[in-house]
Amino acid sequence: MNERNLRRFAALIIDYFLISIVYSVVINVVPDTLISHQEGGIQWGFALVPDGLVLVSLGYFFGCDFLNKGESLGKDIMGLQTRDADGGILVLRRRLCRTLLKWVSLILWPLAFPAYFWKERDLTLQDTALKTTVTLARRFKPTL
Repeated sequence: MNERNLRRFAALIIDYFLISIVYSVVINVVPDTLISHQEGGIQWGFALVPDGLVLVSLGYFFGCDFLNKGESLGKDIMGLQTRDADGGILVLRRRLCRTLLKWVSLILWPLAFPAYFWKERDLTLQDTALKTTVTLARRFKPTL
């Protein structure tokens, strides 16, 4: 495994750690009265554990798309950037599509994980579908 792949994995772990912090705050703040409702003879509820985690993580990644040009905080910390196949910055629509495809690949990880190593191109499903790549970011090195 090369440095870029290790950084990508570490960025994903950092992102999930941040999502878990936000989720733990949300789960402790949401009042119990919002979780279950009864109308007429039908009782329905919001499954806070799976539904809340999905909503928080989607909010996190979509927020990164809007606020940080598609770079999650984990990618920023690990010095990675997502670029077009020709090296250009992704427009908002492609960043949103990439985020949705990322979620599909995370849900279908038994299929997505082997596809990452297919043909030794080190591209995820969203990278392959949208013709994007994750590269090491250029570091700013001031000269004095």
